[in-house]
Amino acid sequence: MTKNNLKLVATGSVVGLINGFMGGGGGIFVVLALTMVVGLSQKYAHATAILVILPVSIASAIIYVVGGNAEWPMTLFATIGVVAGGLLGAFALKKTDDKWLRFIFSFILLFAGIRMFF
Repeated sequence: MTKNNLKLVATGSVVGLINGFMGGGGGIFVVLALTMVVGLSQKYAHATAILVILPVSIASAIIYVVGGNAEWPMTLFATIGVVAGGLLGAFALKKTDDKWLRFIFSFILLFAGIRMFF
């Protein structure tokens, strides 16, 4: 196993913990790890993050459902919106330059971070 692979496994473990504990948000760290550790382009890092987070999200969802911690009507409607937005986002990702994608991603993270304080 190479040094990059070890870093990715360690980062993946942290991401899984964050995603399982908070119910999401691990993709941010996957994108950062893929761009900074592996050197993937912003576009490939975002696309890969979605694929990495999918099994983690499914595993976390199973645990939440089994534990009785799911609000079904809200989940159904949110899922419809998330799938529609995900499809639109995937098409937009193909057409967005890496420079703009990095700017948009940074702006959203900054906005979310500031919003959490107020």
